[in-house]
Amino acid sequence: MTQIIAQLLDRREILKYLTGIADVEEESDVYDIDTDGWIGTGDNAIAIDEIDSERCLIKYELWDGAPPPLDSWDRSWSGHVRFVSGRVCTLSDYDGDTTYGEEFDLGRRGTLWQVTIHRKALGHEEFTPDLVGVTLLKAQFWPAP
Repeated sequence: MTQIIAQLLDRREILKYLTGIADVEEESDVYDIDTDGWIGTGDNAIAIDEIDSERCLIKYELWDGAPPPLDSWDRSWSGHVRFVSGRVCTLSDYDGDTTYGEEFDLGRRGTLWQVTIHRKALGHEEFTPDLVGVTLLKAQFWPAP
């Protein structure tokens, strides 16, 4: 049974508009990656098209193997990405300004990672008005075989 090694809830709300997750030390091509409708990967980056989500929160999880499935989320995507430094953060862009989220350390440099990203939009039936419209993202990483 696999276990979480580390996790981080970035409490900084991502406001207009989440661009993706990128290596904090290396240059990435996050702006040139085709998201193919939602998510795509490239060198040192995961591009995420959340243009319809004006407010996002992200939680990172580092696992020792493939995590169990999360069927209760609205949408999921799986793929792989290599991060040179092994330290990542979110990027968001609005009106030409780039904002960076809190750094999450994957603990290994130059590693190919399996990643699953889950998405859930909070609606009126589940949450208080101050949370309605927030999009939750969970990024789960584990070493690729």
